[in-house]
Formats: sequence, C-alpha cells, structure tokens
Amino acid sequence: MVMDALLDLPQLRTFFTLAQTGSFTACAHRLHRTQSAVSHAMAKLESLVGVPLLARRGRDLGLTEEGRRLYQACEQAFATLDGAAEDLRRHQSLARGRLRIGATVEFGTSILMKHVQPFLAAHPELDLDFTLSQELLSPLLRDELDLILDCQEHPLPTLRKTPLFRETYVVACAPAFRKAHRLRVPTDLGRVPVLSLDKAGTWWNRFLLATPVHAQPQLDRIIAVDHIRAMIHGAVAGMGALLVPRYSVLEELRRKDLVALFPAIRPAEDRFSIYQKRVKAGQEKQKLFTRYLVSLSPEEFGS
Repeated sequence: MVMDALLDLPQLRTFFTLAQTGSFTACAHRLHRTQSAVSHAMAKLESLVGVPLLARRGRDLGLTEEGRRLYQACEQAFATLDGAAEDLRRHQSLARGRLRIGATVEFGTSILMKHVQPFLAAHPELDLDFTLSQELLSPLLRDELDLILDCQEHPLPTLRKTPLFRETYVVACAPAFRKAHRLRVPTDLGRVPVLSLDKAGTWWNRFLLATPVHAQPQLDRIIAVDHIRAMIHGAVAGMGALLVPRYSVLEELRRKDLVALFPAIRPAEDRFSIYQKRVKAGQEKQKLFTRYLVSLSPEEFGS
C-alpha cells in the first residue's frame, strides 16, 4: 500500500464494519449511516491507499489480499483502542461497560440465567446483554457478541478457548410412562415413542453408540421436536422417552416428574467452553466474566 496521507479513523471503522457484515446495507445499519455514505467512505479509503480493498463477485463481497491485511491490522488496533477506552471509563464512576454474551438456547435458559445475578450484583457498572441461539460462531466473528458459551468445537487460531464443564446426557421418561410400557432394558425403547430433535433419530446416536450392540434398540417410533424445552414438557406429559443434557432436567428429576432410564449407560459427552476473540480477551470486562464462570463448580452447571 502506498499512502500520501494519514489513514482516516472513521473510514477505517467503516471498512472494518463492512468486512464484518459483508454488505453495504448491513454496514450502514450497524453504523447508523446511509448506504451512500458507506460507499463514499470506502471509495475515499481505496483512493487513499492506492489499491483495491474489496473484491466484488456478483452479489458477494469479499476482501482482496491487501484488504485482508488491513482488516487484520484494524482488528488489532480497534481492540487496543476499545480496551483503552474501557480502562479510562473505569475511572469515571458514572460510566458503564457493555458485555454481549451468547449461549446455546437450553443452557442459557436452564442454567446461565440462574447464575448471572450474583455477578451483576458484584459489578453494577457492567451492562450484560444475552443472545440465546444455536448459531453463535458467526455473531462472535462479526463482533456482534463479545464471548460465547458453546458445546461445539471452534478450533480457530483467532479465538481463545476456556473449558468449563462436561455436558452429560440422560435418557428419561415420566414415571407413569415407564410403568405402563415396562421399560427395563434399552431394547424396550424400540416399542415406544421416543422424542428426538430430528426425525431421522440421529440425536439418539450418542446413546446408541454407548450401548452394547446386542442391547441397542431399533427406534421405529420417533416424534421430532425441534426444541429441547418443548421435548421435556412432552416427556413429562407422557408423550415418550427422551435424551437430553442432564442439566436441562435437574428440576424434573428432583421432583420426580421424570425418572432416569438405564443409568449404567453413559452417552457420549460434550464439552462446554467459553470462546472469545484473542484480541479482546484481555479486556477487563471479559476477564471478569470469564473468571466468574470458571469459579462456578460443575455441580452448579448440572455436571
């Protein structure tokens, strides 16, 4: 890049946001500017640096090699500036920081929201916003979230991973359902309805693979339910047996609305971890929340 003048910070912020969002419309919406203003800022920036930064392929918007280099520099620079601004705000009693947290729907609903109040009470200067979704990585990479709690692996070099707890699973049903259908061994599941996140029953593979071959049931009566909480309500009502993370049914098991089946079989476990961008992980607000989650015992997460 050849530059005859200093780079303009608002233009760089526009470029950085455009690269994250992937469209002029989305960039303008996030920055509260008009689409023509975004386009004008990008034209001026490309004129200043003397090389194309954007690669347009039909409706798709990408970055040239020079654009990728500038994006990486912007990511580091803006993380440093945001961290410095946060540090300055900590010395102003009325200033407030904002932390945007993402979590899977069931974990966020069943566990996370029950454990956040002590953190808020200890840090009233922070504002916390929550997004519960099964798609968390893309919003994190677009800087729409500051950190996420996810059981999917995201082995990206730009992310810092902090392990939290192992997500154990349980097969369960209503007590009356177990009695009516005389469920004693895994093969008995082959003659009753089972609830699954998908109609093909692949949701149950973690249980089937942990079951000895001679004891594996043939699941022929599958009821597809695309939400774990709805699945739990259905099982309590006697619709069928279900396979869910143990943390999601702790209350139902305690109240005996559900009973665990085949406890000797341990379905494959997932690992919940915190993911955040490395360039932001050093910010005080993120370190505070990460330390708080790590300090909680596995039992509090239902492990």
